[in-house]
Amino acid sequence: MSGAGKARITITVDPHVAAYADRLVATGKATSVSAAFNDALAERVDREHQARAWWDAKVAEGAADPDITARVARMKAHVDDQLRKLEIDRHVD
Repeated sequence: MSGAGKARITITVDPHVAAYADRLVATGKATSVSAAFNDALAERVDREHQARAWWDAKVAEGAADPDITARVARMKAHVDDQLRKLEIDRHVD
């Protein structure tokens, strides 16, 4: 999918990060520097979604304890606020 459905952006990264991305391409671990960065950020989004799912499960487990439920709800609201500020589509309701 060479560019189809993707947004073009310009980024500035630390030299050691750029060198690492170049090494990934040179060793065949990434098809391009763009793919290396896209994959890295996609993994981060997945981790954040998994963390949210974990919190949702903990809320369900602690639903019998109002103090825990309220505390976790506040934490989830904070995470949701941070994700909104980053404009990340969570795919989680």
